[in-house]
Amino acid sequence: MPMITLDENIPYAEQAFDTLGQTRLLAGRRISNADLQDTDILVVRSVTKVNAQLLAGTPVRFVATATAGFDHIDLDYLHGQGIGFARAPGCNAVSAAEYVLAAISHWSLLRNKPLQECSIGIVGHGNVGSRVRRLCESIGMRCIVNDPPLQEQGGMGLYPLETVLACDIVTLHVPFTRTGRRPTYRLLDARQIARLRPGTLLLNTARGGVVDEGALMSRLQSYFDLDVVLDTWENEPGINGKMLQHTLLGTPHIAGYSLDGKIRGTEMVYQACCQFLHAHPAWGSPLEPVSPKPCSQDQRWDVLNAYDIREDDALLKTLLWSKFLETGTYFDQLRKHYPARREFSGLS
Repeated sequence: MPMITLDENIPYAEQAFDTLGQTRLLAGRRISNADLQDTDILVVRSVTKVNAQLLAGTPVRFVATATAGFDHIDLDYLHGQGIGFARAPGCNAVSAAEYVLAAISHWSLLRNKPLQECSIGIVGHGNVGSRVRRLCESIGMRCIVNDPPLQEQGGMGLYPLETVLACDIVTLHVPFTRTGRRPTYRLLDARQIARLRPGTLLLNTARGGVVDEGALMSRLQSYFDLDVVLDTWENEPGINGKMLQHTLLGTPHIAGYSLDGKIRGTEMVYQACCQFLHAHPAWGSPLEPVSPKPCSQDQRWDVLNAYDIREDDALLKTLLWSKFLETGTYFDQLRKHYPARREFSGLS
């Protein structure tokens, strides 16, 4: 039977992968080359850097990440070594889109800005961005979308980045890339951050490096004229406390952390492993459907009643007043012990 090493934060990992072989659960950030000397299949989340340093000299022949993003995976190395690969595209897209809706609902109530009177600029129209657009259009918001790769493929109704940055709300949903024709590393640099109008709400649920945090901090400290929601950060888990202090909402990379989304990711990579091993799937999601909650006359409160993003913000900002917490450890603990959060947008 194959040996399967898994990130301990993958829900139902043992229940699913025990049907395929012998399993071992490890902390994702601590998985080392020595741990993999008897491993045939490695299943990770985003915190494990999978590259030559991790895999050289091991018997690993298949790698899967139970996440949509894969910038933590050295695909060239895997291909060169003949190691199979799978990921879970779109597994957490609903969850991340709902996070954005919760954040803008909180902002709208706090700033007394009706969402139907606001424009939202969506940078990236993939699995998450397209769902953000559908949710926002369903409540009457005007959506302005930027996606150059999609435009090159013939996508219509798309706008330059400069137009998107002039919206009342700007939300980022791009993959993280440093190379290629259109790298997204520091896509929002000092020049682009300067384009944001006073009063703009900026959200980043993509990757920390998509925004130049230094340039953003400089603007916030000089003018105090933006509202910022950050779920992803440069240098995770050792995030910048001063940057956290300047956020309207700050959370520990959990936008896509609905229980539904995480189990969807487990299902997708489990199915991929079954195909790789030519095995018949013997496990499926144990989740029961969610019952709808009573609705109020204000959709924003309905959203916050379904997912109160302010609780996640308060937990992370405990770092700002506690002298006994180590930033990186606490950040990871919040992710590891994140409470069950169910998706809600499909209920109405």
